[in-house]
Amino acid sequence: MDRRYEKRINRYWEKMEARCREAFDRLDTNEWFDLWHTHPDWDGKGNSRPENRRRCDELTYEMLKVAESITEHRGCEVQCFALVKEDTMDSSIYIHSENPNGSEFPFQYEGVVWGHSGSRLDQIVDLAVHEIGLFKSESENTLFIRKNA
Repeated sequence: MDRRYEKRINRYWEKMEARCREAFDRLDTNEWFDLWHTHPDWDGKGNSRPENRRRCDELTYEMLKVAESITEHRGCEVQCFALVKEDTMDSSIYIHSENPNGSEFPFQYEGVVWGHSGSRLDQIVDLAVHEIGLFKSESENTLFIRKNA
């Protein structure tokens, strides 16, 4: 990788991580969440190269663990999960709880097949702590990550 490009892309990922952390910092973790989410790759640079896609996947997983740590005091009142999409701009970390909007809680993950292996996340996700699920649709496959039950 060209050193100039490497320097630029590393700055980009640092900026994206800071942006996610700032979003978490603004949350009142004692309030309700209606599928609140943030994206680790707002500009979609993870799509440009395999190493960028991996970095986006790693950042998504890192930020999922941050979401879990800031809400762990609430126990099972809150769900944290991540979606990893083919278009990295659509990958996201979610926090969800019972809420006055009537959104389903707990989120049921309908159509997700858990225990998926053989994906690009196998080398990233700690399977002793988290599990990977696959949701197949006509347009794309989506990987889910959540804490083991």
